[in-house]
Amino acid sequence: MINKSLTTPIAVIGMACWYPDARNPRQLWENILARRRQFRQLPDQRLPIADYYNPDCGESDKTYISRAAVIDGFSFDWASRRIPYTTFQNTDIVHWLALETAIEAVADAGYSHDELPGEHTGVIVGNSLTGEMTRSNTMRLRWPYIRRAFRAAARSRNLSDNQAAEIETTLKDYYKSVFPSVNEDTLAGGLSNTIAGRICNFLNLCGGGYTVDGACSSSLIAVATAATGLMNKDLNLAIAGGVDISLDPFELVGFARTGALTKDDMTVYDRRASGFIPGEGCGFVVLKRLDDARMDKNYIYAILHGWGISSDGRGTAITAPNATGQARALKRAYARAPYGIEDINFLEGHGTGTAIGDRIELEGIALAMKDVRVSQKKSERSCGITSLKSIIGHTKAASGAGGFIKAVMGVNRRILSPTAACRDPHPLFNTLVHSLYPILQGEQRKPTEILRAGVSAMGFGGINCHITLESGDPPSDLLEPSMDERTMMVSNQETEIFVLTAETMDELYEKVNDLVKISKGISIAELTDLAAKLGHESYRKACVRSAVITGQPDELTKLLEQLALMIKERPPASGKMLNDPGQMVWLSNRLAGTRVGMLFPGQGSQKLNMARVLVERFQWARDRVAGLSILHLIELEDRRMLKHGFTTSRRPKMPNLPSV
Repeated sequence: MINKSLTTPIAVIGMACWYPDARNPRQLWENILARRRQFRQLPDQRLPIADYYNPDCGESDKTYISRAAVIDGFSFDWASRRIPYTTFQNTDIVHWLALETAIEAVADAGYSHDELPGEHTGVIVGNSLTGEMTRSNTMRLRWPYIRRAFRAAARSRNLSDNQAAEIETTLKDYYKSVFPSVNEDTLAGGLSNTIAGRICNFLNLCGGGYTVDGACSSSLIAVATAATGLMNKDLNLAIAGGVDISLDPFELVGFARTGALTKDDMTVYDRRASGFIPGEGCGFVVLKRLDDARMDKNYIYAILHGWGISSDGRGTAITAPNATGQARALKRAYARAPYGIEDINFLEGHGTGTAIGDRIELEGIALAMKDVRVSQKKSERSCGITSLKSIIGHTKAASGAGGFIKAVMGVNRRILSPTAACRDPHPLFNTLVHSLYPILQGEQRKPTEILRAGVSAMGFGGINCHITLESGDPPSDLLEPSMDERTMMVSNQETEIFVLTAETMDELYEKVNDLVKISKGISIAELTDLAAKLGHESYRKACVRSAVITGQPDELTKLLEQLALMIKERPPASGKMLNDPGQMVWLSNRLAGTRVGMLFPGQGSQKLNMARVLVERFQWARDRVAGLSILHLIELEDRRMLKHGFTTSRRPKMPNLPSV
């Protein structure tokens, strides 16, 4: 049993990250609030997926998934960091992404290189398998096997010795040309255990630096390990996080054979959950004992109070999740914290979107809550649950750090952030975990309120980790997004309308074909950006107009190709319009006197949160209902319906209802 009086609260004083479409925490926070999903066709520059893709997955060396969430634009300035070029070239890129992100986290904490207390500052990094660059480069040293296979094939085909020798020489040149030559930096640059050491080396840190590998819980274990080091006073400052740049056949085919990937849309904590889409990224935080942070006048994003690590033990397969083991990690975390699991406002769950994974996780949470005895004077509280993976996929060894940073930003900004694409919540929310609910739209609290959260991560081999934290200082201006947070949380929509205008059909045909090329590489999130750009580019006096509606990049490509076919083979006559509502494609030619109509289908309660979306997205709507109570709005609706001949049931008076 842990003595809570002996535990030490830990302050989060710095953060940095690089995840898909998010080069820093502020960009990540904006994407989280707006539920910008980063899934796209895996770029050929990363992996020619056509070589490994089989939608039926009948072949053992194939994967049935072709999408991923990838980071873009990262480049390491080896010259300005005073790294020799040969070292840079022979070192896996995970080292440089981790180093750059760690440096930014240190700067966010208010330290320069020279100011860090290096003697007792440590670095703990979560990583598995280094990166795909390492596995690729080791192929150079496999040339002798390739040569033996070729010689055996040449003999079976009765090639002459001269023919075989010529082809072998050419094959060797082609084969080795894409790999850097092996030098004194190759070994250290290809190992995961030197990632932390590289950060210590660059920043001159002497408190210890090492890599932990707990599979998909690696980076959250790194944070928990750093907290333990601070509590034990082995460290005075800790840099902890994780990195994962690994989207190669080894993992994509391997995960496909376990059935963990989804052929469809990724949905988390949803009845239709069928697997995850892989992602990549990097995240680091800077931690310090709370008392020391207060004394040093550091800004405190959040306060870490409890952490627990557990293994599943015997009883399930090595790769299968276990509810009892996961519950054990949660219980250990709250046994250390000054509050219980019943006191938290939200959980940043592991949430992989696999049918068995989500179910077992919810069952584990239910087991952790089962032993909670709520007093009769205290009503049962509800707790939200969400998952970062719903927008960036499963970033594996970097997922725990991403979830931790998301939770830190949530308690800091006093917001329960939403989960993307959860349309039909898991049935367990209505039964076993009825006090838990999926956060669908997001919730904003007062900036003076203290929010508490838990963060979970589970990995292959049955290794589980849970951390709980609460709000620290007032909300950080550095995290404040470019748009009102309430507006961003209701801005997401399932589909977009893509409008194209032109003077002639030929001009429109060229525009559509150009757009087809763009659509083949964009993410779901970028559909919104593209639709907005096209909307701004359309002009009123255009003679030819077209539009398609969709919410998926691959579907956009198909609809645009269909539109191009309509333009080329059966364009509408002047003054006419072609439309295929079933396929969501419209094409018009020189329509005169057109007007836009808006349809109001019925009394307006066909969709959950319709009024909320209107009020929180637009200031004029917010001003209109300001000060009106919910009861007043109901009575206004009753009078409107009676005026138009509808009957209404008598509703009881409900005084003291909160205002909208």
